[in-house]
Amino acid sequence: MKILYDHQTFTGSQYGGISRYFFELMNAFWERKDVDFELSLKFSNNEYLRNVPYAHPWGYARLANNFRANQAFSLVNRLCSSTKLSAGDFDIFHPTYYHSYFLDKIGKKPLVITFHDALSEKYGKQFPVLGEGLTELKQRLLTRADVVISVSEATKRSILEYFKIEESKVKVVPLGNYFERPTANHSLALTLPDRFVLFVGKRDFYKNFDRFFESVAPLLKNDKDLHLICAGGRGFSPEEKQAIAAQGLQNRVIYQPIIDDMTLIQLYEEAQVFVFPSLMEGFGLPILEAMSCGCPVAATTGTSFDEIAQDAAVYFEAENKESIRAAVEKVVYDEALQQTMRQRGYERVPLFRAETTAQKTLEVYKALV
Repeated sequence: MKILYDHQTFTGSQYGGISRYFFELMNAFWERKDVDFELSLKFSNNEYLRNVPYAHPWGYARLANNFRANQAFSLVNRLCSSTKLSAGDFDIFHPTYYHSYFLDKIGKKPLVITFHDALSEKYGKQFPVLGEGLTELKQRLLTRADVVISVSEATKRSILEYFKIEESKVKVVPLGNYFERPTANHSLALTLPDRFVLFVGKRDFYKNFDRFFESVAPLLKNDKDLHLICAGGRGFSPEEKQAIAAQGLQNRVIYQPIIDDMTLIQLYEEAQVFVFPSLMEGFGLPILEAMSCGCPVAATTGTSFDEIAQDAAVYFEAENKESIRAAVEKVVYDEALQQTMRQRGYERVPLFRAETTAQKTLEVYKALV
């Protein structure tokens, strides 16, 4: 049985949840005897693929921010994938994102689509950059797909809410934890404040950072030893710097680039609380990352976060500043609660193993051939 993965998520993504998802699947399958795969990819700056034995794309780091260059590399990658599809040397096609270029090329070969979230459906009008108008395209893909993998029960509910699809076609395969039993390399340790609240990832649009910052600013003002660290994403924008300065907190709101997993591990290990205020996520890998490192979690309620953390997190209403502030304050100033949350988090993490994600995905494939 041979699986063909295409170029899509690896062309424009250096890091990120979707590219990591497929990277971890391929890693798990690489040494197995019961499955073979091929990744169709000529050009990529994706960090996960740097030293893997199954892919050797050409990098273009110097041109990574050049729009025309990215368009050209994407086109070459798409042509490569189209050629592979036309050759037909595969049993199942599993594209890595939602472009429809392949629909007239796969014939009757089984198609598996992984559906990560319904952000464009729920928030596309509020944040057009998320892909307002993508619903029709996704519907075409879901209609053609033989199986749709949903990364969470919450995402499955969204699929059934926004799309016409038979429920039996949707299989829930939760994502796995890639930080299992982490051991930080303290020889490369960061210099961090003694007490800090942690925010991880991009900060725009549905990530809800502006409201989150307005919520916790009073806590930072009242506690001169408490800091906020924003890890990953881009450096602070001029607007963010202005908002931080307006609160007089420019010395206690810190941007920390994520160099590698070790950077994240140390941040999670030393934070008083990791806060995940997104309006919506398909799954929520940072919650697993935090819990595996013993970091208490405060997160949005009514999303996939509840099914991941259950009673290991404190929850808040993402659009309510008072709710966010109360949840963060509750965790930061209650050491006994922090310890309870750490223990509960450790108990949740083994339920989400990367190996289990790969095995359940393999079972989906085998049922199709």
